[in-house]
Amino acid sequence: MNHISNNHLLKMGIIVDDIEKAAKHYCDLFGMEMPPISVPDPNHSAEPTDSSYTWQRGELRPTRTKMCVLNMGPMVLELLEPYDEPSPWNEFKQAHGTGVHFIMFSVDGFNEHIEFLDKQGYPLNHKGEYGSGRYAYFDSEDKLNVTLGIQELGPKQD
Repeated sequence: MNHISNNHLLKMGIIVDDIEKAAKHYCDLFGMEMPPISVPDPNHSAEPTDSSYTWQRGELRPTRTKMCVLNMGPMVLELLEPYDEPSPWNEFKQAHGTGVHFIMFSVDGFNEHIEFLDKQGYPLNHKGEYGSGRYAYFDSEDKLNVTLGIQELGPKQD
């Protein structure tokens, strides 16, 4: 592998202070219906399984955030209000405040892309699996000025 398998920009993630307020602003601006806001129970911590987990900086851990997904044509805009606990979203908020956290590309060959990006100087900092897909974030801010993400949909490939 000598490059990412495609340049299909899938989504962009923005860290916000107040997800309800931010989602309303976007929906009003674009004349969209307000989508549901996912609010994980702050008192419940899901146990990792083979098909559902989150890993950050070497540890399996629950990484929760309030999230609102806005379908913006061929791309998705994710608004994220992180809980005050270890997660890539809270890590970004603590370092930078609110703003664009990640851009994510669709790939085929999840593990091969993780290995390729590591060799290119973009170490893995977070990954998750959720049934029909998996995603990963890489430490790329120093070179790309944004967190690079990849996502693969479909059955898990070994």
